[in-house]
Amino acid sequence: MRHHAKGLREESQAYGEEYFLGEPKMEKNWKMNLGKLNFVITIVSLMIIVSSFSNSYGGEDGKVQWGFSLSAGTDQKSKNDLTMYALLPRVDLPLHKNWDLEFEGNFSHYGIHDSKDLYLLGANTNIIFKPIQWNEASLFLIGGMGLAYNNNSDEHRRVRDIGDSHIAGILQVGSGIQYYLGKGLGFRGEYRFHHISDPFEQDSGINTHNLIIGLSF
Repeated sequence: MRHHAKGLREESQAYGEEYFLGEPKMEKNWKMNLGKLNFVITIVSLMIIVSSFSNSYGGEDGKVQWGFSLSAGTDQKSKNDLTMYALLPRVDLPLHKNWDLEFEGNFSHYGIHDSKDLYLLGANTNIIFKPIQWNEASLFLIGGMGLAYNNNSDEHRRVRDIGDSHIAGILQVGSGIQYYLGKGLGFRGEYRFHHISDPFEQDSGINTHNLIIGLSF
């Protein structure tokens, strides 16, 4: 009986030590997932706020500009491991002489060497600042964020740089030029640094350098 009780105490102590040693790692992962969840909540909240503001402004002024862009990019780490292509339909709402609010669809394809292809379907909210303007053209800075669904999963050839929750958080910054062709048409060319990562997983994400051309009407 004494040997049995001693065995139970040792097993309990060992279990307690294992739990204690594992607690910091669990706490670290919990904090990281909580931080990414807060990131998603922040994105959704900002999109709701700017959507409300844009609806009220658009009703008064009505100057809405539509357009689409085509994007091509390569991975920041290697020129050969990844190529990215995207179709970006958009609607722009002037907020001020130098500021535009842009809502942008995101239909992206990532062709990744030695892995499955990654597809994104989502939406971005961008802010455009035009510090230099002429009669026929303007230079602009752009920054934005968004959310997208992706087809990544826990299959054998899944993309290891992004988690498998099927949700991607998007961040992007860049600059470009818009040339006004007349009769409401415009040509737009820009560069963007683009980042995606899983808000619910501990992943490194994917960074790309993108060249984008598009039309506005």
